[in-house]
Amino acid sequence: MLVPRLTEFVTKWARTADGKPKALLQFPPISRLGEEILYYSNEEKATIPIEQFFPLPIEVDLSNILGFIYLEPRTIKKEVEEEDIITALKGLAPNKALGLKKITNRFLKMCGEQLALVLAKLFSSYIAIRYYLKPFKDSIIVVLQKL
Repeated sequence: MLVPRLTEFVTKWARTADGKPKALLQFPPISRLGEEILYYSNEEKATIPIEQFFPLPIEVDLSNILGFIYLEPRTIKKEVEEEDIITALKGLAPNKALGLKKITNRFLKMCGEQLALVLAKLFSSYIAIRYYLKPFKDSIIVVLQKL
């Protein structure tokens, strides 16, 4: 039993570079853009990509912004009102294609006033808890060839 395993080991040893350890993977020599000098040491080869991809920031002249007066920040209302829903539903085109939920714009326009209060409370609560439904993130894109 020992002899077949030994011969298997010896044949595998003979196939793998005569038992020599595998050569370590090395980063090839590189040069800076526009230079012909090749760099071989790991320290030099490590600094070249850093200089290329992470250059030092440009010094900016900030002397012209000392007396700048900033505008008041805008506030965004966190409540959706019935009028907002009704206005949005009135702006829908009635004969558009169905959405993902197969609800037509014509139906939404016709039932808009009855749905407005419920939808306003629903959307306000979503905004308050910062939760966004997956259907609001999905869409169907149809590519039409221009003739």
